[in-house]
Amino acid sequence: MDLSQRQKVGSGGPYEDLVGYSRVLVTGPFAYVAGTTAGSDGSAIPPGIVAQTRQTVEIIRQKLAQVSYTLDDVVRVRMFVMDIKRDWEQVACVMNEYFAEIKPVMTMVQVAALIDEQMLIEVEMDAVAKK
Repeated sequence: MDLSQRQKVGSGGPYEDLVGYSRVLVTGPFAYVAGTTAGSDGSAIPPGIVAQTRQTVEIIRQKLAQVSYTLDDVVRVRMFVMDIKRDWEQVACVMNEYFAEIKPVMTMVQVAALIDEQMLIEVEMDAVAKK
């Protein structure tokens, strides 16, 4: 398996070029999704953890589709939330809407801050092609 070939996808967000990273990087059968938040595609950040979680997963879904992956290919999800005690159940409900059948491994941790104080959650995903 040749892992030297890389396919990179951006999302048009404000930090990718500034920092120097891709939203999605594919090498071999693996797709790695960088930390993504509501607004990562340049759209407005909605208020509330439910809306932000949904928007974040939808941004990731769209970016994975650009490289021929789906949420069915996701094997790992990492969630970084601002207030785990307050928000974990709401985040879990939204994630269950997307992943109830897929059941990738998931981790949720609380962080001290995200890059924009409006942001309540950041999500990373890893996927493996079933091809």
